[in-house]
Amino acid sequence: MDLGFANKVVIVTGGASNIGRAISREFAAEDAMVAILDRDIDQADRTSNEIKASGGRATAYQLDVTDVEATRAAVQKVEADLGPVAVLVNNVGWNGKAEFFLGLTPDRWQKAYELNLFSTFNVTQPVLARMVERRTGSIVSIASDAGFGEFRMADYGAMKAGVLAFTRTIAKEYGRYGIRANAVAPGLVIPADDDIGDGSLWKTDIGMGPKEIRNIESGIPLRRRSEAIDIAWSVLFLASERARQLTGQVVSVSGGFQMPR
Repeated sequence: MDLGFANKVVIVTGGASNIGRAISREFAAEDAMVAILDRDIDQADRTSNEIKASGGRATAYQLDVTDVEATRAAVQKVEADLGPVAVLVNNVGWNGKAEFFLGLTPDRWQKAYELNLFSTFNVTQPVLARMVERRTGSIVSIASDAGFGEFRMADYGAMKAGVLAFTRTIAKEYGRYGIRANAVAPGLVIPADDDIGDGSLWKTDIGMGPKEIRNIESGIPLRRRSEAIDIAWSVLFLASERARQLTGQVVSVSGGFQMPR
């Protein structure tokens, strides 16, 4: 199915590893020009080189998405190098080990804010400003099922709930300019070791053993947890013209673990 991304510029933040890597590869397979913005430049180069080897187009850019000036400069460079950005995927995110609320520290709360919610604001603002000028564009932000409220995830869940509210607000404010904003909320996704770089935010112990993971899977109606490619397929659909009448929506890709209304 041709989703209409040929020769369109797509930014994927955190596009080098895990879910972001799958998203980058799928957009490239649709003949988009993918800009991978990631703090782990070695892994970003690896992912972009793999895409090029398979006949796709991707460019790696090193970026800390919490740095305001660097982010604005990166967006400007992407457009100078590749052309106007048609699609933005806010994929960067981070979650520490599951912890009860009273066990959270202010530093961890601040880190969760910066990497999940502030980063989404920080990248969206300069990209959206250019989209408004052109009166076209699609933004897809990666939220989480934790954003609906989840045990031992007060910090991560609060920030991802913020991403959902942010997405709906952008959709309402800027739909008049032909811009759509949607969100994908993944369930539990555990990356393979070779799917993340040494500098990835996800290169940490997820704090779950096989028994705990099996318990989670037993509560999923489809009895399987999501994989990165499942998230990527949903992102591509929402970003495409096939979803031209969808904006302000959230899709839970969790095998039915969450069914948001």
